[in-house]
Amino acid sequence: MIGRYHVRVNNNRNSYSFELVRNITVLRGLSGRGKTTLFEMIHEHNRFGKNSGVSISCDKKLYALGGDNWEEELAAHPGEIIVIDEDSQFIRSKDFARAVRGSDNYYLLITRNYLADLPISVDEIYELTGAKNKKFKRVYQDLDRMYDRPSERNLPFAPDVIVTEDSKAGYQFFCHIAQQSGMKCISASGKTKVFRKVCELQNENVIVIADGAAFGAEIDELVKQQQLRPQKLAIYLPESFEWLVLSSGVVDLSDEKLLAMPELFADSTQYMSYEQYFTELLSDETRKIAYMKYRKEKLADYYVQEQVSGQIKKQMKWIQFGA
Repeated sequence: MIGRYHVRVNNNRNSYSFELVRNITVLRGLSGRGKTTLFEMIHEHNRFGKNSGVSISCDKKLYALGGDNWEEELAAHPGEIIVIDEDSQFIRSKDFARAVRGSDNYYLLITRNYLADLPISVDEIYELTGAKNKKFKRVYQDLDRMYDRPSERNLPFAPDVIVTEDSKAGYQFFCHIAQQSGMKCISASGKTKVFRKVCELQNENVIVIADGAAFGAEIDELVKQQQLRPQKLAIYLPESFEWLVLSSGVVDLSDEKLLAMPELFADSTQYMSYEQYFTELLSDETRKIAYMKYRKEKLADYYVQEQVSGQIKKQMKWIQFGA
């Protein structure tokens, strides 16, 4: 499934309006704000159609999924937007994560649970605003991929330490930058370990650089830590390192829409997250150019050349690398 879908769900008491652009969207927030009401309205429309008193406007069908037979129900509704309420505990299971992988569906997950097995984008976590006419509002704010509420802090941010989530190409790039700038670069050895690593670095200015396209499950506790030391911890979450490279212009794209409108190309049956899509895109676009050929395990020297790395760094204008 690909595309951008505007959704309206209405009855005589409530109206919901929102847009879905990725395979996984999370709606969270406090009790009593209308999250479960949205699920129930969709469920009633599934059962009774127009007689439910609910109207749904969308180019794709919405289906409210729940119960013990969720796997069979899900298989019976390909190519639809699947809505799941937080009472359905299966959304926290590895079985559900496996069902999402390769699925021809978009998912709206109404939950406050920690979903460790799903690659959730930090940009696709919402809460409801409004009384009768409800809309989705992003929970985490950004300023050119600096999260959360960076305009309230001193910018540009000058780190002593860069913490990355793994030790692959992105880490190799930022290690090179750190060596040039008199900083340290540390791998957390996995996104679930980023918070622990940050907590070990209380006395230094730390910036976390991770793949925003799949970091949504981890961001909450990191933002809470940031609130405790707002001038010493910054969070920079590009879609992925590959997205950062592609956005810098150091690789000529065969079609600019591949980068500008990923929702038209990142088919959910092929990509669990945009991070996977941008990795394959960068690999494909450089496959025939030996010195630029991108491999996630080992970064080509091309990307750390002064002119090229400088162009990539320009995309991160709120980070001060070195004096």
